[in-house]
Amino acid sequence: MDEGRDTPAATGSGPPIAGDLPPLQRAYRRYVTHFLKCWDCRDLDRRCDEGEQLWRDYTHTGDATGRQLSG
Repeated sequence: MDEGRDTPAATGSGPPIAGDLPPLQRAYRRYVTHFLKCWDCRDLDRRCDEGEQLWRDYTHTGDATGRQLSG
């Protein structure tokens, strides 16, 4: 029934904080956080230099991660 609902979560069982995320996830998080707040990023007819730079950082981090994993 409802027996387990008031039991506190185990220590360390929550989601990781940003400092614990791998570099690729941190770069993606920075991009998405900006994108969701920036009207220029969401409008196809406008440019956002900061959003474009964050996207490039994310893709470069992904490329570097892929190279590192492939040896």
